[in-house]
Amino acid sequence: MKATQIHKFYSVDLAIRASVVITTDLVKEIQQIHQSFPIATIAMGRLATGALLMASGLAEKQQLSIRIQGEGPLGDLSTDASFESEVRVYCGNPQVILDPIDGKLPVGNAVGKGILTITRFHDSYKHPQISLIEIQSGEIAQDLSYYYQQSHQIPTVVALSVSMSKTGEITGAGGVILELMPGAPVSLIETIERKVEIGQPLSELIISGATPLDLIKEYSHTHELRENPHPYQVKYHCPCSPERVERTLKLLGKASVAEMILKGSCCEVKCQFCGRNYSVSLETLRRLYDELISH
Repeated sequence: MKATQIHKFYSVDLAIRASVVITTDLVKEIQQIHQSFPIATIAMGRLATGALLMASGLAEKQQLSIRIQGEGPLGDLSTDASFESEVRVYCGNPQVILDPIDGKLPVGNAVGKGILTITRFHDSYKHPQISLIEIQSGEIAQDLSYYYQQSHQIPTVVALSVSMSKTGEITGAGGVILELMPGAPVSLIETIERKVEIGQPLSELIISGATPLDLIKEYSHTHELRENPHPYQVKYHCPCSPERVERTLKLLGKASVAEMILKGSCCEVKCQFCGRNYSVSLETLRRLYDELISH
């Protein structure tokens, strides 16, 4: 994947702050990892892009997780992202096929009604910070905008895009999050929303080669903008490991581990985020069982 970064801006009048990222190569990697069909690729691409932008507004070493539990055929969607621009994403049914509606793949229908949960983590937190909202449209950008409004009372515009060719190749992907700063007139968000509605679609801007600054100028009420560097390179990263697999198996409890041992063969585990396969030997399963019964 080509190196890319999140770009963060604020207006000189301190009315807005914004983050933008081009994720075309990241979404190509997601498609390859999950062997996903178009509608799942679009959903995962939007979700991972949105999570990266949201995480860039946290503090160092903070992470967030977004889980979408929808009733649609895609099943659960989940992503983890860090302030340091690392992200991973998962879809329950990545090979769903739905017919286009008015020429567009119906991501909202594929997600369906349900719950969106955002969890924030940091080593200094005694407990994770959890927010739950009802899915508004399933199109993901609107749902994340609603989250900002409901959980933080921050008027926010979220735009996320994944474009594909007729043959299923990624032609462009990226996103913008634009927030009102404290003290800015709330009416300003309506001005920005109107610009988004009547302006050139984000997908077309990305495909045409627009820079991050070009994208922000397209949405902002002013072209007087300053950049606040975010130095980390965007990276698809999954921290799974044999140790994490063992901890997960122990969470299943004594009965489940005992059942695996009784089958008389090693346990095969596949990471749902990156596709990496792990083989847990009978010897390891017995050790895990002994550790469970000793506590």
